[in-house]
Amino acid sequence: MQLRHLKLPRFYLPDFPSGSVDKGRHLDFSNLQTTSYLYPRCCTKEVIMGIQNVKELGICGYETDLSIRDSGLLNNLVHLQQLETLSIILCFKLLPASAIAFPAMLKKLKLEATALSWSYLDIIAELPNLEVLKLMGGACRGYEWHPNVRGFTRLKFLLISDNSLMYWKATDDNFPVLERLVLKESRNLKEIPIEFAEIYTLQLIELDWCLPELGESAARIQKEQEDIGNNPVNVRISNPSIYVVGTG
Repeated sequence: MQLRHLKLPRFYLPDFPSGSVDKGRHLDFSNLQTTSYLYPRCCTKEVIMGIQNVKELGICGYETDLSIRDSGLLNNLVHLQQLETLSIILCFKLLPASAIAFPAMLKKLKLEATALSWSYLDIIAELPNLEVLKLMGGACRGYEWHPNVRGFTRLKFLLISDNSLMYWKATDDNFPVLERLVLKESRNLKEIPIEFAEIYTLQLIELDWCLPELGESAARIQKEQEDIGNNPVNVRISNPSIYVVGTG
Protein backbone atom coordinates (compact mmCIF):
# COMPACT_ATOMS: atom_id res chain seq x y z
CA MET A 1 0.00 0.00 0.00
CA GLN A 2 1.29 3.47 -0.91
CA LEU A 3 0.17 6.35 1.30
CA ARG A 4 0.07 9.97 0.16
CA HIS A 5 -1.58 11.63 3.16
CA LEU A 6 -1.22 10.61 6.80
CA LYS A 7 -2.83 12.76 9.51
CA LEU A 8 -3.22 11.74 13.15
CA PRO A 9 -3.03 13.63 16.48
CA ARG A 10 0.39 12.02 17.08
CA PHE A 11 2.05 8.97 15.62
CA TYR A 12 5.34 7.09 15.36
CA LEU A 13 7.05 5.86 12.22
CA PRO A 14 9.34 2.81 12.35
CA ASP A 15 13.07 3.26 11.97
CA PHE A 16 13.95 0.59 9.42
CA PRO A 17 17.64 -0.30 9.19
CA SER A 18 19.16 -0.16 5.75
CA GLY A 19 18.52 -3.41 3.91
CA SER A 20 15.88 -4.64 6.33
CA VAL A 21 13.72 -7.39 4.86
CA ASP A 22 10.71 -5.80 6.55
CA LYS A 23 11.20 -2.46 4.88
CA GLY A 24 8.13 -1.59 2.85
CA ARG A 25 6.47 -4.96 3.40
CA HIS A 26 3.17 -3.40 4.44
CA LEU A 27 3.43 0.33 3.87
CA ASP A 28 5.49 2.46 1.54
CA PHE A 29 6.06 5.94 2.98
CA SER A 30 8.19 7.21 0.09
CA ASN A 31 5.18 8.75 -1.67
CA LEU A 32 3.84 10.64 1.34
CA GLN A 33 2.91 14.22 0.46
CA THR A 34 1.30 15.28 3.75
CA THR A 35 2.28 13.96 7.18
CA SER A 36 1.14 15.09 10.64
CA TYR A 37 1.67 14.90 13.52
CA LEU A 38 4.92 12.99 13.74
CA TYR A 39 6.46 12.52 17.18
CA PRO A 40 9.87 14.29 17.28
CA ARG A 41 11.61 11.20 18.66
CA CYS A 42 10.96 9.63 15.25
CA CYS A 43 12.89 12.32 13.39
CA THR A 44 15.96 10.15 12.94
CA LYS A 45 17.86 10.36 9.69
CA GLU A 46 16.55 6.93 8.67
CA VAL A 47 12.90 7.90 9.14
CA ILE A 48 13.31 11.31 7.52
CA MET A 49 15.02 9.76 4.50
CA GLY A 50 12.07 7.39 4.26
CA ILE A 51 9.63 10.30 3.83
CA GLN A 52 11.95 12.60 1.91
CA ASN A 53 9.33 13.45 -0.73
CA VAL A 54 6.89 14.94 1.79
CA LYS A 55 5.76 18.50 1.04
CA GLU A 56 3.81 19.23 4.23
CA LEU A 57 4.92 18.01 7.66
CA GLY A 58 3.62 18.45 11.20
CA ILE A 59 5.65 17.53 14.28
CA CYS A 60 4.15 17.42 17.78
CA GLY A 61 5.91 16.43 20.99
CA TYR A 62 4.99 16.02 24.63
CA GLU A 63 5.55 18.74 27.20
CA THR A 64 6.80 16.21 29.74
CA ASP A 65 9.34 14.52 27.48
CA LEU A 66 12.71 15.90 28.55
CA SER A 67 14.88 13.09 27.22
CA ILE A 68 15.15 14.39 23.66
CA ARG A 69 15.84 18.04 24.44
CA ASP A 70 19.04 19.31 22.81
CA SER A 71 19.20 16.05 20.85
CA GLY A 72 19.48 17.74 17.47
CA LEU A 73 16.91 15.38 15.98
CA LEU A 74 15.20 18.15 14.00
CA ASN A 75 18.47 18.85 12.21
CA ASN A 76 17.57 15.83 10.11
CA LEU A 77 14.78 17.86 8.49
CA VAL A 78 17.44 19.30 6.18
CA HIS A 79 17.08 16.12 4.12
CA LEU A 80 13.47 17.00 3.22
CA GLN A 81 14.31 18.80 0.01
CA GLN A 82 10.69 18.91 -1.19
CA LEU A 83 9.23 20.24 2.08
CA GLU A 84 7.33 23.52 1.72
CA THR A 85 5.08 23.62 4.82
CA LEU A 86 6.21 22.79 8.36
CA SER A 87 4.33 22.92 11.68
CA ILE A 88 6.16 22.34 14.97
CA ILE A 89 4.28 22.01 18.27
CA LEU A 90 5.53 21.28 21.80
CA CYS A 91 9.15 20.80 20.79
CA PHE A 92 11.35 22.42 23.45
CA LYS A 93 15.05 22.98 22.73
CA LEU A 94 14.80 20.92 19.57
CA LEU A 95 14.85 23.42 16.73
CA PRO A 96 18.02 23.63 14.63
CA ALA A 97 20.72 26.06 15.74
CA SER A 98 21.36 27.21 12.17
CA ALA A 99 19.21 28.21 9.22
CA ILE A 100 21.10 25.81 6.96
CA ALA A 101 19.69 22.89 8.97
CA PHE A 102 16.16 23.76 7.84
CA PRO A 103 14.72 22.44 4.57
CA ALA A 104 15.93 24.75 1.81
CA MET A 105 12.57 25.02 0.03
CA LEU A 106 10.52 25.82 3.16
CA LYS A 107 7.84 28.43 2.41
CA LYS A 108 5.44 28.18 5.36
CA LEU A 109 6.38 27.71 9.01
CA LYS A 110 4.07 27.50 12.04
CA LEU A 111 5.44 27.31 15.57
CA GLU A 112 3.38 26.67 18.70
CA ALA A 113 4.42 26.01 22.31
CA THR A 114 8.10 25.91 21.37
CA ALA A 115 9.21 28.45 24.03
CA LEU A 116 11.85 30.00 21.79
CA SER A 117 13.60 33.22 22.62
CA TRP A 118 12.60 36.10 20.34
CA SER A 119 16.25 36.35 19.32
CA TYR A 120 16.03 32.85 17.83
CA LEU A 121 13.90 34.35 15.08
CA ASP A 122 17.09 35.82 13.64
CA ILE A 123 17.79 32.25 12.51
CA ILE A 124 14.30 31.89 11.03
CA ALA A 125 14.82 35.21 9.24
CA GLU A 126 17.64 33.66 7.22
CA LEU A 127 15.42 31.03 5.58
CA PRO A 128 15.71 32.02 1.91
CA ASN A 129 12.24 31.02 0.67
CA LEU A 130 10.04 31.62 3.72
CA GLU A 131 6.82 33.45 2.79
CA VAL A 132 4.52 32.69 5.74
CA LEU A 133 5.42 32.67 9.45
CA LYS A 134 2.83 31.90 12.13
CA LEU A 135 3.89 32.30 15.75
CA MET A 136 1.08 30.72 17.75
CA GLY A 137 0.59 30.59 21.52
CA GLY A 138 3.82 29.94 23.40
CA ALA A 139 5.98 29.97 20.29
CA CYS A 140 8.29 32.57 21.81
CA ARG A 141 8.98 33.60 25.39
CA GLY A 142 10.07 36.97 26.69
CA TYR A 143 8.91 40.56 26.44
CA GLU A 144 11.19 42.09 23.79
CA TRP A 145 11.86 41.42 20.12
CA HIS A 146 14.72 43.27 18.49
CA PRO A 147 15.59 41.65 15.13
CA ASN A 148 19.33 41.94 14.55
CA VAL A 149 19.58 40.79 10.96
CA ARG A 150 18.37 42.01 7.62
CA GLY A 151 16.26 38.99 6.84
CA PHE A 152 12.80 37.66 6.01
CA THR A 153 13.61 38.62 2.43
CA ARG A 154 10.52 36.86 1.04
CA LEU A 155 8.17 36.96 4.03
CA LYS A 156 4.71 38.17 2.99
CA PHE A 157 2.56 37.07 5.94
CA LEU A 158 3.37 37.34 9.66
CA LEU A 159 1.00 36.17 12.40
CA ILE A 160 1.82 36.63 16.09
CA SER A 161 -0.77 35.20 18.47
CA ASP A 162 -1.21 34.84 22.23
CA ASN A 163 2.17 36.00 23.46
CA SER A 164 3.83 38.12 26.15
CA LEU A 165 5.56 40.54 23.76
CA MET A 166 5.69 44.10 25.13
CA TYR A 167 8.42 45.86 23.12
CA TRP A 168 9.02 45.36 19.41
CA LYS A 169 11.77 47.25 17.67
CA ALA A 170 12.22 46.63 13.96
CA THR A 171 12.82 48.41 10.66
CA ASP A 172 11.56 48.00 7.13
CA ASP A 173 14.83 46.17 6.38
CA ASN A 174 13.75 43.38 8.73
CA PHE A 175 10.54 42.73 6.75
CA PRO A 176 11.21 44.25 3.30
CA VAL A 177 8.32 42.64 1.37
CA LEU A 178 5.75 42.05 4.13
CA GLU A 179 2.17 42.32 2.87
CA ARG A 180 0.05 41.27 5.83
CA LEU A 181 0.63 41.60 9.59
CA VAL A 182 -1.80 39.85 11.95
CA LEU A 183 -1.61 40.30 15.73
CA LYS A 184 -3.97 38.28 17.92
CA GLU A 185 -4.24 38.31 21.70
CA SER A 186 -1.19 40.56 21.99
CA ARG A 187 -2.39 41.91 25.31
CA ASN A 188 0.88 43.60 26.32
CA LEU A 189 2.05 45.14 23.05
CA LYS A 190 1.17 48.81 22.63
CA GLU A 191 3.10 49.78 19.53
CA ILE A 192 3.96 48.45 16.11
CA PRO A 193 7.30 49.84 14.91
CA ILE A 194 6.57 53.09 13.04
CA GLU A 195 9.21 52.02 10.52
CA PHE A 196 6.59 49.64 9.11
CA ALA A 197 5.21 52.70 7.31
CA GLU A 198 8.24 52.41 5.02
CA ILE A 199 7.38 48.86 3.96
CA TYR A 200 5.94 49.72 0.55
CA THR A 201 4.38 46.28 0.10
CA LEU A 202 2.39 46.37 3.37
CA GLN A 203 -1.33 46.07 2.58
CA LEU A 204 -3.06 44.96 5.78
CA ILE A 205 -2.64 45.19 9.55
CA GLU A 206 -5.17 43.01 11.36
CA LEU A 207 -5.64 43.25 15.14
CA ASP A 208 -7.79 40.89 17.20
CA TRP A 209 -8.05 41.02 21.01
CA CYS A 210 -5.29 43.62 21.23
CA LEU A 211 -4.92 46.81 23.27
CA PRO A 212 -6.54 50.02 21.96
CA GLU A 213 -3.07 51.58 21.93
CA LEU A 214 -2.03 49.06 19.30
CA GLY A 215 -4.88 50.22 17.08
CA GLU A 216 -3.71 53.81 17.55
CA SER A 217 -0.22 52.72 16.55
CA ALA A 218 -1.56 51.14 13.36
CA ALA A 219 -3.40 54.39 12.60
CA ARG A 220 -0.13 56.31 12.95
CA ILE A 221 1.44 53.97 10.41
CA GLN A 222 -1.47 54.71 8.06
CA LYS A 223 -0.93 58.45 8.50
CA GLU A 224 2.82 58.18 8.01
CA GLN A 225 2.31 56.25 4.78
CA GLU A 226 0.02 58.97 3.48
CA ASP A 227 2.55 61.64 4.42
CA ILE A 228 5.36 59.94 2.48
CA GLY A 229 3.14 59.27 -0.54
CA ASN A 230 2.52 55.54 -0.12
CA ASN A 231 -0.84 53.83 -0.41
CA PRO A 232 -2.06 53.65 3.21
CA VAL A 233 -2.30 50.22 4.76
CA ASN A 234 -5.74 48.80 5.50
CA VAL A 235 -6.31 48.35 9.25
CA ARG A 236 -8.87 45.91 10.65
CA ILE A 237 -9.59 45.81 14.37
CA SER A 238 -11.72 43.17 16.11
CA ASN A 239 -12.49 42.73 19.81
CA PRO A 240 -10.29 45.48 21.29
CA SER A 241 -9.05 44.41 24.71
CA ILE A 242 -8.32 46.38 27.87
CA TYR A 243 -6.74 43.45 29.68
CA VAL A 244 -3.00 43.64 30.33
CA VAL A 245 -1.01 40.59 31.38
CA GLY A 246 1.25 41.24 34.36
CA THR A 247 5.02 41.04 33.99
CA GLY A 248 5.71 39.51 37.35
